[in-house]
Amino acid sequence: MAIERELKFRVPAGAAPRTARALALGAPQRLISVYFDTSDEALRRARVALRLRRAGRGWLQTVKSDMAPLARGEWETEAPAGRLDLARLPLAEIRAATGLELAALAPRLRPRFETRFARRRADLRLTDATIEAALDRGALIAGARRAPILELELELKSGAPDALLRYAQTLVEPLRLQLALESKAERGYQLAHGVQLAPPRKWQPVALRDATPHAALAQLVSAALAQAGANAPGVLASEDPEYLHQLRVAWRRLRAALVTFRALAPNAKGLKRRLRALSPALGSARDWDVFVASLPAALPKGDPLLRRARAQQRKARLATRTLLSGPLFTAFLLHGFAWVEKARWQSSPQSLVEFATQSLERLHGKAMQKAERMDWQHAADRHELRIRVKRLRYACDSLAESFAAAAVAPYLVALEVLQDDLGELNDLAVARRLAAELGGEALLARRLGARERRLIVRLSRDWAAFAERRPFWRSRS
Repeated sequence: MAIERELKFRVPAGAAPRTARALALGAPQRLISVYFDTSDEALRRARVALRLRRAGRGWLQTVKSDMAPLARGEWETEAPAGRLDLARLPLAEIRAATGLELAALAPRLRPRFETRFARRRADLRLTDATIEAALDRGALIAGARRAPILELELELKSGAPDALLRYAQTLVEPLRLQLALESKAERGYQLAHGVQLAPPRKWQPVALRDATPHAALAQLVSAALAQAGANAPGVLASEDPEYLHQLRVAWRRLRAALVTFRALAPNAKGLKRRLRALSPALGSARDWDVFVASLPAALPKGDPLLRRARAQQRKARLATRTLLSGPLFTAFLLHGFAWVEKARWQSSPQSLVEFATQSLERLHGKAMQKAERMDWQHAADRHELRIRVKRLRYACDSLAESFAAAAVAPYLVALEVLQDDLGELNDLAVARRLAAELGGEALLARRLGARERRLIVRLSRDWAAFAERRPFWRSRS
């Protein structure tokens, strides 16, 4: 199996000629590809793509399987007469890597969509790597539906993955590139279903059972970066606030991973600095989304406070879209993935379960220590506890595979209850602050005060129940 390491970028409509000149790309070559799957999309569900491509007079059949955000397994052979001939592929190897029995699925395979585009390419020979640059311009086609293709692909032909990422960072600002984590196949499936955007990407659990501590850190950070990158197009193109919410979940997961694995002493200053630069705009936009969503139940219809709040929401969304469409966000993702490549090859004398036990004990202790001197009426104190509970919950969730599921589940449920309590109270505190900015604090305070008092009573009760629960990592024999 070959491993394809590739970066894909959306190219602004007017930037294609400049990109071709900057990379000294060659003459265009016409490529036509047909993608196959079963009616119930067995390949898509397995994160596999099967393609028949015509290039010049020849045909190739290719199977690709997602392995990581920037890496895919690839198997490719000739396809005489332009027909699928799966027997030419290493079917046993594909089955071992993907779990798919392609031979058994063959009678059910049908064309689902196709791509038609002109490709201009060049091999870029750097001091430590060779990279193929390809500018693709054309269309995705699914029945009567069409969608444009205008993207730059950078594929690593030789050298280390971080060389590809470092080189890509030099192109982002001058060419105004935006990293695209979705493949042509993913876009094709969306088009076939008549969907313009993929749904908001929620956190996808990461399998860490056999990982070393450093490998676990790399996988968690990579998953968080992938979640952030997958939700950015939805923030840019949709009014659905869930895209921004899930992007910020990725932000929190990334921070939590760095805190959880702090004992490994990862050199993440550059990653943290970029996180801090992006976070204020995203946090402000999310605050206004939550605030505006809460107002119709708290204010009479047509209240001027609601109109002012919606205006601020639009302003915050515009600032967020400007940020995500600019070079800073793509540079952050590329820096993060490059950091992952360095972290992945580190080593630790501890097993993951030993490391997890120590790390969870530390995070648990910090939360308990904060609660000991807690003033439940004080919003700032509650916010600090909320951060510690959230970090502990994400760490437990990520490292749960190292422990018995029966012991983990009740503890996680108790943490989720606390996170919900603290989250609602934080939303109320934010609502008061934003209402004050709009001159409506007194009106909302009367409506929100009773809810806050009930939540504080519930929080103190839920915390007492949690504090009596034995942490699951202490139960190991």
